Amino acid sequence: MKHPQMHRRILLCLCAALLLCPAFSGCKGGEEEPKEEEILFDEPVTFTVMTYEHPSQPIDPSSVKFQAIQEATNVTLEFDITPSAEYSTKKAAAFGSGILSDITHVTSDDLNKFAGANIFMPLPDDLLEESVPNFYQRVADDLNWKMSKTNGQALGFTILNGSTENVLLGGYIPVIRYDILEKNNLQMPTTWDEWFVVMKQLKTIYPDSTPFSGRLKGVNMLNQPSLAMGCMPGLYFNYETNQYSFGVLETRYREILQFFIRCREEGILDPNWKTVDANTWDQGVSSGKIFFWYDNAGFAAGQTANLQKSDPEAKMQVMPLMANSEGKKQGQLYNQNWYTQLWALSANAAEPEKLLKFMNWLYSDEAMYICNYGKEGETFNRTEDGKVTIPSEIVEKYRGASSPEYNWMADYGLGLLCFTPLVNTSYSMNVQLDLMDWELGSIIEADYEAGYYHFEDIKPSLPEADRATVNNEMRQIGTLIARGVEEFVDGTRPITEYDNWVSDIKAAGAEHVLEVYNAALANAQ
Repeated sequence: MKHPQMHRRILLCLCAALLLCPAFSGCKGGEEEPKEEEILFDEPVTFTVMTYEHPSQPIDPSSVKFQAIQEATNVTLEFDITPSAEYSTKKAAAFGSGILSDITHVTSDDLNKFAGANIFMPLPDDLLEESVPNFYQRVADDLNWKMSKTNGQALGFTILNGSTENVLLGGYIPVIRYDILEKNNLQMPTTWDEWFVVMKQLKTIYPDSTPFSGRLKGVNMLNQPSLAMGCMPGLYFNYETNQYSFGVLETRYREILQFFIRCREEGILDPNWKTVDANTWDQGVSSGKIFFWYDNAGFAAGQTANLQKSDPEAKMQVMPLMANSEGKKQGQLYNQNWYTQLWALSANAAEPEKLLKFMNWLYSDEAMYICNYGKEGETFNRTEDGKVTIPSEIVEKYRGASSPEYNWMADYGLGLLCFTPLVNTSYSMNVQLDLMDWELGSIIEADYEAGYYHFEDIKPSLPEADRATVNNEMRQIGTLIARGVEEFVDGTRPITEYDNWVSDIKAAGAEHVLEVYNAALANAQ
């Protein structure tokens, strides 16, 4: 929903500010943009920020990063921080009261749900182009950004990726123990059928192993391998039809489910697959009992370094995508931007023109370096061509760490999880520790160039009239799918009941969900 009065009020304030400030970055008429070393505001400004705190990355408002932000902008950020497990409750209370911080971390679902409450500052394209060009120029031609709008209206600033290096390394990637294959004279599998044979052989050679496990439990561990074999069980974007599908409604998903049943029967699948977590998975890899997983490839470098403490030849790393029973390959890379994660502004912000000017700065290159690396000359250095180096005394602190890149960002409050609207994903710490396997990185690029990898889809915003019904249907369907997959794979429900399961999912509204999503997709395009 658009809010013309707010829009006009913001534009009037901006016009006044532009008349007084010729160097404002949104000015037209040939004025030079401000140099990066200039302070954004002449007088001190304070903005409030409400966000969550991830358990592995506390937010320290006194850290060097926020000192650098203050020095560059004259802005002090006052944080209202809530543990991530409690943040949904905190947000709901704030949205219900209508009293928001100047800047609030939200999801696209939040914006869809509360769009009619008039609590978020509306961000029409003309306002963004005029006042926040650093953001707008990055998204103006991005179909995914357009699809992520609420009822055709932007109500928040998408978290964007400003990196130009190693952008293909993030995604759902198959990872395998190269050294274990070589040690046992086993060929790298090129199909899922070959993979099954190799994993079965490894289980025989190492009877105490759990060859296939993962960081995510239950159906979530199997989703990406399922897609690689043909389709996910739930709602997914079908790259063959360029429409949304439900895998369970396709005949081929039964074959995929039977494949996982065989994995469980042969001891290939971790017997604790329904209860694993990041810690038990990492421990299993470190102890040499897990030989394959399908997840964020970024974890592989740290695991390899950890394994090499006791076995210098160990290598847990990326492998090429494998062909399914139809001879096809497909996989997903993370979207380069976080379209469902946004920073929304309060519709009642006291100084909207200054707030927009600050948001424009946050999407500048200067802000990207500060938010992702800290303070130049102290926690990072930059060459004339823009290449970043981290001081050696900092780098050495993370040599041998389980996840050097993530540990470093956590310690210094950097990157995605710590108020960073423009993220850099160049894996700088891993690069300086020489943990980047460029040859294997080229494997991902080769599969991408061959058309096998696709970026994750961004589901379009649904019409308000359908949203509540579809969300309710999706909750029911999700429960049926998760429970059914677990029961079938574990053998507590016979596969002969598969058709009844599919009928239950249809009765819960699967076909209606597809109709609404595909109609919204067509409208967005």
